[in-house]
Amino acid sequence: MTALVAAVLVASGSPCTADATRALVHSFARDYSAGRVAAINRMWAPEPRFQWFSTGKPGARLGSPAYVRSTLARYFRSRVRVHERLRITELGAGYDPARDIVNFAGKLVRSADDIRPRRPPHDFKGAADCVSGRPMLIVWSM
Repeated sequence: MTALVAAVLVASGSPCTADATRALVHSFARDYSAGRVAAINRMWAPEPRFQWFSTGKPGARLGSPAYVRSTLARYFRSRVRVHERLRITELGAGYDPARDIVNFAGKLVRSADDIRPRRPPHDFKGAADCVSGRPMLIVWSM
């Protein structure tokens, strides 16, 4: 857990909030961009809580492979090799008490050796669950 995420948890008084999830998403994007595979892999809930991580081309992870938690770190390593970076330009989040999850959505810019430069921001969305008492990523689509 990064210092920023920990500070949000302490300030909020509740470990699973929209603010804490926004901090987690920003930490994920920062650590993903820095190639910290072990750190970002720990931000994801284990099976069976993990739902999916999907992305289009390049580096597509679609269909049945998107739902396999055990291959997620391998996928992250493959994107580190092409220097993929994520830059979040917009992010909103909201807690759903009926499901004990925080949904989030926004816009981001992907860049990598295999991505055309200067692409405009595009939509992404996801969710974090609160089962462990802190937000953990369970869904990501970009």
